[in-house]
Amino acid sequence: MITGHRGAAALAPENTIASINKAAEAGVKWVEIDTQLSADGIPVVIHDETVNRCTDGKGRIADLTLAQLKRLDAGSWFHPSYANERIPTLVEALDACLSLGLTLNLELKVHHDEQIEPLVNSVVALIREKGYPIDKLLFSSFQKKALELCQQLMPEVRRGFICEVWNNFSLPSIQACQAYSVHIDHHILTPAIARNIKNAGYVLKIWTLNNADKAQYFFDMGVDSIITDAPDKF
Repeated sequence: MITGHRGAAALAPENTIASINKAAEAGVKWVEIDTQLSADGIPVVIHDETVNRCTDGKGRIADLTLAQLKRLDAGSWFHPSYANERIPTLVEALDACLSLGLTLNLELKVHHDEQIEPLVNSVVALIREKGYPIDKLLFSSFQKKALELCQQLMPEVRRGFICEVWNNFSLPSIQACQAYSVHIDHHILTPAIARNIKNAGYVLKIWTLNNADKAQYFFDMGVDSIITDAPDKF
């Protein structure tokens, strides 16, 4: 019922192997991480459009090759003990999750629409090449088009629609990409919205709740899973 967000972002530098390890140590069975493409088309694990916030470098991910990304320190910003932690490739993150027995909520991080097709194609090809177990994987995205393409290319993998707003168009969008789950900002979830989602047959996940005292409130509302930076608190 608890998913570590970006690994365990409150315990180690987000979206790193160290963060995935910390999530496993906290006892979770699920982790969420973000993936996008380097300049040379390699899926890497990082959230922002640039490396500025979470490394000692500068620049857009899409403009930096894997070799350039791998030279960056992705840990010291969080704490000196994580100096020289590196941006993982998606392959490295998949291997870590598999070795730890974790199920992966893989967010397809799209900053511009033209990135959708190359990213989904690359990720699907990599998953197939590695023979990664589909029962250990869920694709998620804010982008309906990304999830629709996932459904076309790899329908056997579950898909999660991420929402930061909710309106009359939300459920039709979720239905269009044949989603398995709805991942909604916990700040906007109401009992009425929760009922609509659950009555439509979807698994309901919320992000990013770090206050464990509020967990029961959301579980009583019908929430199936809480995505949190601090899985140790739960």
